[in-house]
Amino acid sequence: MSPARIAAALHLEAALVIQLLDDLERHLFFLVRDRRGNVSWAFPVSSDRTPHRLRFSTGERVYAACGEDSIATPFVQARLRKERLEVEIETSCAHCGRPLHILVDEQLRWRVREPKADPRVFLPHIDWPTFRGPNIINDY
Repeated sequence: MSPARIAAALHLEAALVIQLLDDLERHLFFLVRDRRGNVSWAFPVSSDRTPHRLRFSTGERVYAACGEDSIATPFVQARLRKERLEVEIETSCAHCGRPLHILVDEQLRWRVREPKADPRVFLPHIDWPTFRGPNIINDY
């Protein structure tokens, strides 16, 4: 996604968007840009095609950069949007390659569509009311 497109969608000046992207990237806010300065990944979603397709209960479709990010998406997005959210993850099993559909809500409750599938879903336990770190990378 280009800075110009972001600026237009947010009704901001392009120079301000570039400044904000520089700041986010400099402070390691899970932001990746390509050589042209376009945002290709902002935790937990990616504009690049990946094996992890996401469908939001609100209708949007996007990709996750990796399997872990796909699980985090409804939690992160629901807090940003201040609304309830469920995300269907369409991916494949890393072990056997079979198709896999996992539904996860904003409370990180999950279920699997495929019968007999038992994926190993990593869900971090973080006590958010007492959490005071600047990010979860070093403090988790």
